[in-house]
Amino acid sequence: MPRKVAPMWMAFALVALVSKPVFAMAETNESATSSDVAELFGLPVNGLSLAKLESRLESMGLQSYPSYKPGIVSYSLGPEGILGVTNATIYFNSSKYVSQVLLSGVVESSEKRKNLGELLGRKYGVPTEGSLKNGLGRSTWSFRDGTTINLRNTTYDVSILYVDEQPEVMTRSNKIDVEALSNRK
Repeated sequence: MPRKVAPMWMAFALVALVSKPVFAMAETNESATSSDVAELFGLPVNGLSLAKLESRLESMGLQSYPSYKPGIVSYSLGPEGILGVTNATIYFNSSKYVSQVLLSGVVESSEKRKNLGELLGRKYGVPTEGSLKNGLGRSTWSFRDGTTINLRNTTYDVSILYVDEQPEVMTRSNKIDVEALSNRK
């Protein structure tokens, strides 16, 4: 995918992924949000593997750049980014499951900041903590699966932090699967 088309495609993808109507919130009083799970580029944040997220980002025409720190991968979202958000920093555990994703950028346009907040408000409904006023604010959405989204867009320095409080961890069972060993050639 040509580099000039990738940022435009990413903005469309974000709008398509986040544009779920708020009327779902009115239909049920059980949930304070419109969506039941935190999603990042169409993938649920809870139990998200690094490989799956990187595959999605690569399909969007993005490539990582070196971070030189263990447990961190960084991506550029292009010079225009997604509504001005130009950086994605992925933090992952030793089992290669995502623990946090920080989307950030310097967004001088108040219109882009408002649109970003309004998109998240339409997708997730009323924030669990904080507030959104005309799309601007400091807000947190918390989900039952142990994930949260923190939006900070009151100034030029905009950030959206996706957090999985308990990311998956690979464990060993200390059991030997004799049948699998016998079938191995």
